[in-house]
Amino acid sequence: MKFTLVQLRKDYLDLKWERKILVSAALLSLIPLLAIWLWPASAPVENAHQRHAEVDTFIPKGFVLVPIEVRNYEALDSVLGKFALVDLYQGGTPEAPRQRLVGRNVRLLRAPQNPSHFAVLVQEEGAADLLANGAEFTVIIKRPSGGGTEFVKEIAKTHRKIVYEGGAK
Repeated sequence: MKFTLVQLRKDYLDLKWERKILVSAALLSLIPLLAIWLWPASAPVENAHQRHAEVDTFIPKGFVLVPIEVRNYEALDSVLGKFALVDLYQGGTPEAPRQRLVGRNVRLLRAPQNPSHFAVLVQEEGAADLLANGAEFTVIIKRPSGGGTEFVKEIAKTHRKIVYEGGAK
């Protein structure tokens, strides 16, 4: 007994409509089983260290990743993801309570191995300026559509006086 497609088609067409529906339903139910059987096997799941790309692969040419200490890291834990655009402030000690802006629109990265540690992405020549007064900063999160990184230079304050001469009448 030979099964050919022509013979199978002829036998199918000779069936009553109730039998055609049953045969069609049986054939359709085989499609998912065939798909599972023919589907290529998935690659084995990598361990946690292999899943995360290394941080240094994301550093553009001419930039460095500078680890910093963030004073307000507890407050950032609930609002910050892996990356953020921030302003950096230094100061705020009991002796000098006023903080000064050190960097504007700086890219901040949370350490993948220890989420309470952070680093900033800066140009190589700007790293020394950033760390000139230490590595402890207060971070303010900004919108991601900001411009490029800017380091704020302290400007010498000059006091101007306008002196009017002349007598009052």
